[in-house]
Amino acid sequence: MVTITVGRAAEARVMSKDEADAAGNGRSKKTGTKPVLDRQIQVHIGRKLKAVYDEVAAEPLPKEILDLLAKLEGRSTE
Repeated sequence: MVTITVGRAAEARVMSKDEADAAGNGRSKKTGTKPVLDRQIQVHIGRKLKAVYDEVAAEPLPKEILDLLAKLEGRSTE
């Protein structure tokens, strides 16, 4: 048994295949296998990941990248 800590208060236990089968969580449409983490934990992880990546996506591009993009477009930033 493995314990994964997600966020501050949420804790998920990774189930064995037998436990996942017994839990009856339904089968993945893509792979036909049962999910290992219950739906509530999956949603929580998804929300946390989205929050992290939203912050990263909102960060301004470094000047070096902007300069490179400008050169590729055929204009200078100087």
